[in-house]
Parts: sequence; C-alpha cells; structure tokens
Amino acid sequence: MAERSLSGLTVEEAVEVNEQFKTTFSAFLLIAAVAHVLVWVWKPWF
Repeated sequence: MAERSLSGLTVEEAVEVNEQFKTTFSAFLLIAAVAHVLVWVWKPWF
C-alpha cells in the first residue's frame, strides 16, 4: 500500500496536483497582468 500524507494523497498524486496548480496559477497571473496593462493603456491614471 502506498504511503499517504495528512492530505490523503500519495507523493505521486501530490506532485501531479502541484504541477497542475502551478500551471493554472501561472495562467491566472498572466491573464491578470495582461488585464492590468490593458487598463493602464486605456486609462493611465487608474
């Protein structure tokens, strides 16, 4: 039986979750940065 942590995930499952989290978080940051730049270009005083 695989060793499980407090979260109930195995090490392999935790690595998969972490990789997916990093991917989606990076995409969110990119979209947010683009949105901020577009607003700044539209109205620089915001």
